[in-house]
Amino acid sequence: MANKIKILFILPSLRPGGAERVVSFIAQHLDKTKFEPKLLIVGYEKKAVYSIENIETVFLNKSRVLFGIIGIFNNIKTFKPDIVMTSIAHLTMVTVLQSYFFRRTKFVSREANIKKISRQYHNEMPSVIGKILSNRSYKLLDLIICQSKDMANELIELHPIVAHKITIINNPITKVYASEITTATPTKTNYITVGRLHEEKGHCRILEALSLLDYDFNYTIIGKGTYKDTIVEKAKELDLMDKIIWVDFTDVVQKHLIESSVFIQGSFAEGFPNALLESCTVGTPVIAYKCLGGTSEIIATGINGFLVDSEIELKEKLVNLKLHPMDRRQIITSVMKKFSPEQIIEHYEKTFTNLVRN
Repeated sequence: MANKIKILFILPSLRPGGAERVVSFIAQHLDKTKFEPKLLIVGYEKKAVYSIENIETVFLNKSRVLFGIIGIFNNIKTFKPDIVMTSIAHLTMVTVLQSYFFRRTKFVSREANIKKISRQYHNEMPSVIGKILSNRSYKLLDLIICQSKDMANELIELHPIVAHKITIINNPITKVYASEITTATPTKTNYITVGRLHEEKGHCRILEALSLLDYDFNYTIIGKGTYKDTIVEKAKELDLMDKIIWVDFTDVVQKHLIESSVFIQGSFAEGFPNALLESCTVGTPVIAYKCLGGTSEIIATGINGFLVDSEIELKEKLVNLKLHPMDRRQIITSVMKKFSPEQIIEHYEKTFTNLVRN
């Protein structure tokens, strides 16, 4: 194609979050000889935690997506993109409705979560108007990108009419730590979990399993959230407080991962667990509960970790990995083969190109 494909990526903010990190990463790493990307952020520039380089970025500096509707419209009108890509449902709804005014532009949504779990743990039951807008937005979209097979299957179940619009693209590894990684197994037993402190993340069932261990260890919990008090009470009940290291926020997550023996994920569902993938990227094995989402697409049993069904099984796998550590080089290789930035970006580039050509 002689002309570059113009793509406007729109995000609610650049605050900590999987959608924010992944979409901004994709926007920055497209081949600039073929694509002309632009990043539009509804939220405040002063609250951005992800660095943006080599891409035009506009901040609307609005406190809510609804307050940014006019700004979104004006940017689409001025930039005249071939493709508009959004992530996060409420942003997608208000953006794709503007497709009525921009008939030549293709509108793309990247699904951000498993809806069943959002409704169960976040009380995100849409109103009547919300359902109408949601159904309309899916009909108006030209392409829907799902992070995992489970996410795609759920969307088809909820909205069968959009099945032909769905494509699955896993998240990329957004950081490569080659110069920092040591492939030596830590001498002290350190376990780690990274993620917001919320009921759906399953911290309490991890603590139940850890309470069954009969050897010394440390357990680092990185994240913050409204569920912390409940987790603390459970830790006290199980007499584990002296083994836990609490880290609300850190910009050196990789350092903690590298120094850990095992990454433990207790989630009841995950869209696509970026922290788990990042753990494998530095060679730290993972043990995760079987759940909806992309977890099973990352874990290769016995190669980079294990999937478990219960606290007893989690405890047994922890003991097994203590006695028989995995080869950290093998763990790194297992995910680089499937989720390297180059592979995932190429997938996005082909998807965008085919969308415009068709």
